[in-house]
Amino acid sequence: MRTIITVSWVSFNHDPYERDKNGQYRLVDSQKTRGPTLEFLFGEGSPLAGKTEKHYVFVRVPQTPDQGLRDKDSTESEVAHELKREIAPFPDAPAVEIIPWHTDATPIDHAALFEFTVKALGNIRLKHPNSPIAVNLSPGTPAAQTVLLLALQARVAGDNVRAYQGTPQSKRLPGQSPLKEVPWDLFDTLSAKPSEIQTLRQRGEKWTLEKARSPKLREVSRLVSEYGGVPFPVLIIGARGTGKTTIARDLRKGFLKWQTPRSSHRPGPKGADGRQMEQEWSFHLNCAEFMGNPDMLRSTLSGYEPNTFTGANKQGKTGLLELAHNDCVFLDEIHWMDVSAQALLLLALQREGSIRRIGGDKSIPVKFRLIAATNRPFEVLRENLNADFLDRITDLVIELPELRDCAEDLDDIWESVLLRAYEELLNLDERRSQTPLDGLLSEFRPHRSQIVSALRSMRLPGNYRDLERLARRLIVAGLAGGRQVSMSGDTIKRELQRLRDAENSIDMPMTGPSSSLIDELPTQARCERFLRDVQATGASFPGDAAIEQWERRLLYAAQAVSGSGTKAAGLIGMHPRTFNLRLKTWNRKGGGAG
Repeated sequence: MRTIITVSWVSFNHDPYERDKNGQYRLVDSQKTRGPTLEFLFGEGSPLAGKTEKHYVFVRVPQTPDQGLRDKDSTESEVAHELKREIAPFPDAPAVEIIPWHTDATPIDHAALFEFTVKALGNIRLKHPNSPIAVNLSPGTPAAQTVLLLALQARVAGDNVRAYQGTPQSKRLPGQSPLKEVPWDLFDTLSAKPSEIQTLRQRGEKWTLEKARSPKLREVSRLVSEYGGVPFPVLIIGARGTGKTTIARDLRKGFLKWQTPRSSHRPGPKGADGRQMEQEWSFHLNCAEFMGNPDMLRSTLSGYEPNTFTGANKQGKTGLLELAHNDCVFLDEIHWMDVSAQALLLLALQREGSIRRIGGDKSIPVKFRLIAATNRPFEVLRENLNADFLDRITDLVIELPELRDCAEDLDDIWESVLLRAYEELLNLDERRSQTPLDGLLSEFRPHRSQIVSALRSMRLPGNYRDLERLARRLIVAGLAGGRQVSMSGDTIKRELQRLRDAENSIDMPMTGPSSSLIDELPTQARCERFLRDVQATGASFPGDAAIEQWERRLLYAAQAVSGSGTKAAGLIGMHPRTFNLRLKTWNRKGGGAG
């Protein structure tokens, strides 16, 4: 759909095709080379190709003819009309309107230029109040380009405007886009606070935890920095998709940096650019993989002697804890770890830690750092893990916030996720491996505010995974079979609505502070998934006990907050007599606040 309105000055020397000083078209291999306006509208890789509804051409028409412009007696007005004729035959050619500047002012009269430009841009916006406008800054005199940029800064055409600078075909590198977007909000940038200027300079770079602005993520960054250089166990707690694996990798980097001068651990290889490459981390297990098979988990952690059991390796096997000497072991979903494996780890985590291989009687010293992660709250950990083991792994704890609680960083995180998704595509697809990221950012930047605003209004139960899913879907939709991403407002709206629909199918929409506790209850979809797993094991889930536990925790929490039965009952909308009776029942059962 062609919806964009485009604007440019006519290029006296280069429109519609490149010219020599004598006014004749310059031929390369008997072919004419497109000038800046044709490249702007139709160039291969131009983000505007096939999207322009109407193109406006500004042209200076002197009242007294200029002298000595070139040997050929064509005028700027004639060049503009020639350009209009050349645009017409192109497929998806926009309508073209020439806006003349009847003047005797010189081409470098900034005041006169500004007066004409402001009036012309204002009239264009009046004709197209809701359309996006794209301005080509390349054609025209340097004075005309500067004044056009100033008019944009004055917001004569509003905020829904993008400015571009072109690169001539003869000077373009292979794979380089013919257009590069130019930031025009210069005054806002210069008047911003230093921290905001720094943030603007970081646009287009991957977001990292060190760049966080929200208080909760800044606290996580502080803890990662503090905990990175010590050998003690760390427990990472966070909902799904909050980046637990990334935090574990950051902790490992800090540990290895601290460990290197103190041990025989050597840094990994360097890349072609001379920078240190991240070392492969093979000491990473997900405890959920071993549900119902605790012996397999124990043998993976501790190893086994030759011929210990049917199917065992004849040479035996060295365990993960032994292999990870002076390195970190990352155990995800630690809440699924069975009791025997916890006991094994508890011995290994002692000051002079050691293990015994299955089938062996020899004590083997081990020296590693444990990093554990879970998406379960402490209450579940207390119920699922041995108290001694839980105490041992919770000396250092990092709790990760959900993205909906980090609104200050959502803008930067979204762009970083988008960049990573696109880089992943380029790495996997050789046909697009030379495609620059500039084109992607220029396509998404006009929609950035809309996307981030929509994301801030959602719960984002999948956190980073929701953003990754959205980024991949938008890139796939934008490619539409081509090499360059081309993004439209309709595509953005469709994919945002798709994300909302998926969110609503999983989580009931809740609003207001009184709903926050209900908001944290598992949804029907989650309950179904969990019960399918339970059913597959032939077990059953104590539903009555779960309901009782929720009531118990709610009653005791209300009492702790309010201090009296009547106020506590009122806090949760319960009759005081009912509240007191149920509280007495729990007191008789010996159920304290947990």
